[in-house]
Amino acid sequence: MTHRDIGFLQQNIPQIQKLSQSEKEKLFVRTAWFKSKKPFVYKGQVSSKNEVELLISASGMLLTLGMKSYKFIRAVHRVIVYPSDYYSILNKKHHVGEYNVGLKTLVFSEKGLRDGFEDDRDNINLAIHEFAHALCIETSGKNSWEARRFQFGLKKVKELFENQSFQEQYDESGYFRGYGLTSLIEFFAVAAENFLETPEQFENLYPELYDLLKKMLNYSYT
Repeated sequence: MTHRDIGFLQQNIPQIQKLSQSEKEKLFVRTAWFKSKKPFVYKGQVSSKNEVELLISASGMLLTLGMKSYKFIRAVHRVIVYPSDYYSILNKKHHVGEYNVGLKTLVFSEKGLRDGFEDDRDNINLAIHEFAHALCIETSGKNSWEARRFQFGLKKVKELFENQSFQEQYDESGYFRGYGLTSLIEFFAVAAENFLETPEQFENLYPELYDLLKKMLNYSYT
């Protein structure tokens, strides 16, 4: 990874500034690995492929920075990028991004991807959201302690998610996007966005849920 690449990431991903020097180096090494090992397929004219690949790769590696297993070997076999929103043949709708479980593929629109980094406190980040979906699949059925810890935490998140008083607080606080109530997996992905963008507010409003995500991701950087 070049100095220019590192400068671009530090300028566009504010969370990197919270990391120690050793943590930054770890992130950059992992980002370079993902960027070089995962096939990126472009559907249309994308303005800067290198920047797009850096943002996508660094997002996944930031989410898994506290984990030993970060390569998404089982869950991500390729990444597809469109210039803007695209039509998904799976559900007959237009999307800005998605994770295709069957094809083990992350799909992004460049516009949706970049929009996620425009405001680092709006709790909307497409890359983090889709990588959170992939991480649920990556850890499912694996026998490592790390994967079991994640899946155990996800069960605890499910208990909270299905709790009536929690759902009432969810509606009243307005902290999480309403879309998170769609399903457990969508809820976790939304929570992951909030966890990385506004951790102080998250911990203050939802300390139990915050602690669960911190343990699941083995995170000490928020």
